[in-house]
Amino acid sequence: MDPDSYYENEEQRKQHLRAIQTLIEEVGRPVEEITRLYYLVLQEYEKEAKIKIFLPILISKRVRAIIETEPQ
Repeated sequence: MDPDSYYENEEQRKQHLRAIQTLIEEVGRPVEEITRLYYLVLQEYEKEAKIKIFLPILISKRVRAIIETEPQ
């Protein structure tokens, strides 16, 4: 699925891209890995989300939890 299809508007796209960039800087894992995990979690959470403004925060938290349980 095209990542841009998740966004309802440009502001949402920017929020998610900022969240991805922050994760990359904080966890020190490859861009591809963080991006892949982020969009997998987004795909899961987006189905149930009622208030989408909180998605970047919730997704980032989940991605960090996944990374903490995986070996590098």
